[in-house]
Amino acid sequence: MRGLRGCDLGCCVGRHAAAKGAKVVLGQMFALAVRRGALTNNPVRDTARLRNPRRRKVRALDGEQLDGVRAAIQKWQEPIPGKSGPRPTGDLGDIVDLMLATGARIGEILGVRWEDVDLAAERPTLTISGTIVYLKGKGFFRQEWTKSDAGYRTVVLPRFAVGMLLARKVTAVDNPHDAIFASRRGTWLSPQNVRRQWQQARADTGLEWVTPHTFRKTVATLIDNVASTKDAASQLGHATEQVTKKHYIQKPAVAPDSSDILEQLGAGRTATANKRRDHARRPAA
Repeated sequence: MRGLRGCDLGCCVGRHAAAKGAKVVLGQMFALAVRRGALTNNPVRDTARLRNPRRRKVRALDGEQLDGVRAAIQKWQEPIPGKSGPRPTGDLGDIVDLMLATGARIGEILGVRWEDVDLAAERPTLTISGTIVYLKGKGFFRQEWTKSDAGYRTVVLPRFAVGMLLARKVTAVDNPHDAIFASRRGTWLSPQNVRRQWQQARADTGLEWVTPHTFRKTVATLIDNVASTKDAASQLGHATEQVTKKHYIQKPAVAPDSSDILEQLGAGRTATANKRRDHARRPAA
């Protein structure tokens, strides 16, 4: 512990907040050891302060990039002549469309059942009430609750998503889970498999930075630009706007309007600028 630096501790724990908590707990443990005579000093006190991690820039898709995503998926889903094995289904494109239509997490989308959608309503809706999780010994299954209380929500579907779901409904094969997206065996789709499919589709397209969470950020950024951060947070299922604003919206920080204050720094500039212009206009001797 004597040679453990703050940054090392942060790397071991994985997250800054968890690292801070671990440092507090370790400090208390070693303090107790010092009081009981097991140690002569508390080694945690000698570690460096944990530096705040640099905030990653939020990236959302623009229209051209979104066209590239759909083109990459369409190309990947096309059968390759002479290639053996089952051909890709059309699930990936539909899953991405439903993520873009709702802003939901990939696990939430894969956990949506036909009973969760109301396509006959005047404004068709989708209710997010669970998510796909993995449990050792049980495999993937639908957890009957969302990540947080705010995650349990009903969203109104845009027309492109309604059309996609209606088309799937016509050709849907019954499965024991009533899942909209089920495997060929009728089981829940794994988020990891969908991520792997997207990684294959985006290869050599310049879209390697795009992940399923990027679609969620794209939804948040668009709603924030057109409506409000509050609406974006509600769509994503966040309890507060702070998380949405910090991690999901592509927008630079806006500085306060200090232009009137900074105007003081321009005092005398006009006279000086006029002198420079007059000097430049004088003919050479």
